[in-house]
Amino acid sequence: MTNTCRALALLISGLAGTATAAPITIHFSVPGSLSTEHTGATGQVEISFIEQGLEDWMHLTVINTTPVSIGSSLTAVGLELPGWDSVSFAPGGAGSFFDTLTYDVSVAPGWLNAPQGYDLMLSSDGSFEGGSPRGAPMAGQSHTVQLNLGNTGLTAADLEAEFVTMSPFYAVARFQSVGPNGELSDKMTGHITPEPSSLLLLGTGGLSLMLRRRGS
Repeated sequence: MTNTCRALALLISGLAGTATAAPITIHFSVPGSLSTEHTGATGQVEISFIEQGLEDWMHLTVINTTPVSIGSSLTAVGLELPGWDSVSFAPGGAGSFFDTLTYDVSVAPGWLNAPQGYDLMLSSDGSFEGGSPRGAPMAGQSHTVQLNLGNTGLTAADLEAEFVTMSPFYAVARFQSVGPNGELSDKMTGHITPEPSSLLLLGTGGLSLMLRRRGS
């Protein structure tokens, strides 16, 4: 172990007794996000990881935080993932609206897109651009989804650290039926908290992941 790793290990071990891992939240809002139409629609996705026997699960809560005075339906969310090979719905994990997973999805305009398309898209029918907004979470509503990542060999803390430290980070959301009369729509990039500079708050998960990569 290098002197740098030893110093980081000592620092984290000192923090681990008091620090609590911050929840991962992807924000679709300005400042921090890019919007195609600037309608005022906003949303977020809250993410946590669970070890379920030999499998690792990813719990997502998709929240439409658009002010009720504006109104919208959040109909699709696209995510880049850090090289996890197999992602599917966990048993009973499909949401009441988000019940379709599609992979390597490209979106338009190009500046919204991930380099090779989004690894994972959550929607009701596989469509990011269109699809019916009926049943989608409206302003003030949320829907939950549970994904199965298979046996990654990582702890929940390691998975959290790996997700948070993706660089660059890509996420996208689609809003339909925006505005008092529902005549508008919007597409928006996402930004993540905590930022990678806050990785120390993830405790020993971040350190063990770093050491595992250095030893590979």
